Amino acid sequence: MDSNSNRRGRLHGKVALITGAAGNLGGEIVRAYLREEAVVIFSGRTRSKLEAAREAALADTGAEPAMADVVVIDGADPASARDGIAAIIQRHGRLDIVINNAGTTGPRQPLTKVPLTPEDLAELQAAGSIDTETLAQSARNILGVVWNVMRAAAPHLQEGASVINVSTIFSRTEYYGRTAYVVPKAALNALSRQMSDELGARGVRVNTLFPGPTRSARIRSVFATMDQLQGAAAGTTADKFFDQMTLERSVEGEPRAKTFPLPKDMAHTMVFLGSDESAAFNGHNFEVTHGMKVRQESRSTWVSRPTLRTVDASGQTAIVIAGDQVEDAVAIARMQVEAGADVIVGLSRETGCNEARDLVAAACLSSRIKVRVCDRMDGASLASALRPWHDVDDDEDSPAGSNHVRGPITGAIVLPAYGPGRFRGPVLAASDADMEAFVDEELHATIAIAQALTRYWINCPDLAHEPRFVFLTNGSDGEGNAWANCMRSAIEELIRVWRDESDVDRKLGRCRFPEWGNQIIRYDNTEPENLPFAAGQAARLLFTERHIKQVNLYLPVSIVEATGARRSMLGFTENLTGLHTAKVALITGGSAGIGGSVARLLALGGAKVVLAARRQSELEAIRDRIVGELADIGYSGAER
Repeated sequence: MDSNSNRRGRLHGKVALITGAAGNLGGEIVRAYLREEAVVIFSGRTRSKLEAAREAALADTGAEPAMADVVVIDGADPASARDGIAAIIQRHGRLDIVINNAGTTGPRQPLTKVPLTPEDLAELQAAGSIDTETLAQSARNILGVVWNVMRAAAPHLQEGASVINVSTIFSRTEYYGRTAYVVPKAALNALSRQMSDELGARGVRVNTLFPGPTRSARIRSVFATMDQLQGAAAGTTADKFFDQMTLERSVEGEPRAKTFPLPKDMAHTMVFLGSDESAAFNGHNFEVTHGMKVRQESRSTWVSRPTLRTVDASGQTAIVIAGDQVEDAVAIARMQVEAGADVIVGLSRETGCNEARDLVAAACLSSRIKVRVCDRMDGASLASALRPWHDVDDDEDSPAGSNHVRGPITGAIVLPAYGPGRFRGPVLAASDADMEAFVDEELHATIAIAQALTRYWINCPDLAHEPRFVFLTNGSDGEGNAWANCMRSAIEELIRVWRDESDVDRKLGRCRFPEWGNQIIRYDNTEPENLPFAAGQAARLLFTERHIKQVNLYLPVSIVEATGARRSMLGFTENLTGLHTAKVALITGGSAGIGGSVARLLALGGAKVVLAARRQSELEAIRDRIVGELADIGYSGAER
């Protein structure tokens, strides 16, 4: 007799919803769950496919028909997600496991060709592309599906329930031609981690599965397409990922070697995560990749204040693309002007542009800063914002005769579509309108900006050197920055793919210069100097030869503690720092006037200054002021 014939399944008595159940991976999951005696809800958009998948799974596993149900859910539609979850609760009375496996491959195009509109897609299809989705559709079918299902399911999940969100290891690697797939998946990574915080307090665990390249005909087709797009030899993409693996394994009787994991490897991991054996796991990443060495996040933290002493942006033009953050955009632009650049500020609405023009005029910078409408949801508006400084007749904000011809835009600073007050709070409490606006107006639109910039630089005949871009987050929203962190993760992957594709294009002669960029993360710091600190660092990234490999560059939680200085010293005075170190200066009449000013400047230059005057009280007062300023900018032992 089989000793396991009376074994109770590891998922016995649990009701499990599996989205994308009719797909290749979905089929492996539902079979594994049926064998472990779960009641499995097959979910997807097409009933006929689900019914066929159900019949095949029952035949393969021998499970009773009552153990498999079908509920049609189009996860990209919030109403469909709510109706589907309601049907499950009505039929089964509970929901114990949610596996968010549904998704899409998205268009297989490099950033320059990702279809943003139906017209773009039709043009690609006419040229022979097999793509069937625009970027917006892909984002909704990857990120939106999980978000909609979880917003509908969350109220019904009880203590002990398990949620498994399926991402991909490629959301943390270079992946040529797959922007529309990996960037929404990267946003999902952060969204999943946030869900684990929100549901973990109720005893519901949320974990994320990161499949590696899975052994299948599909992955071979995808990698072959990527080889072709890069002009690389067949097998180049596969070998790149094999090189990152640490496990050699015998698969299906073949000799031990580096190979791809099997779909059943993913399914076995999901059985564990759905079972009570994983009761202590929440907010974890489970990588089924044969040990691919891929970091969780590419990050570093600033530990010094920005200095513009080595920055010369004269003759260069930068663009600051913001949304409704008028004051922030102008302040950032002013810092780039301080470095010597001319700046175009692009804001989403004309009312914001008018406010910005007033601020620019009040600062007497209308000859150096031009303000334009830049609607990131409108390709024509994006292209218009990038046109030459002197083009068309929009120079009413500049004094007569000041419109000397500027060079092409060589640097870009991109802010979110909205300030920190628009998207905040728990992600599972998001309204349909907020969720859809976030996916469309932040995620989709940010990729659209990246596409507009890279197209501009590739086609710009006057570029004299490497273009640079910086994505800059908002400051803290005061409520945990969950939404901002989702965009942080998405933009990290966007930058990673963008850098890689640009480098490939340069090697193939498709462009003169590679494009390079970073992301500056502001929301962990709440100090008053947050914005000038970040704007100064952005100037150094745009206008110097620095190549910081880490993508995400965080402001320290405390600028003072990390840098040893209480404030920045930007402008001409920073050039004095260290100029007179180890020198001793005696200044008579040093308590006021010229003597006091000279004493201050010599002290800023690092000299030890001896002040002499008739009145002790005046000497002590000016000494205290100078010592305080030295301490502010980070001199150690300023009182000496």
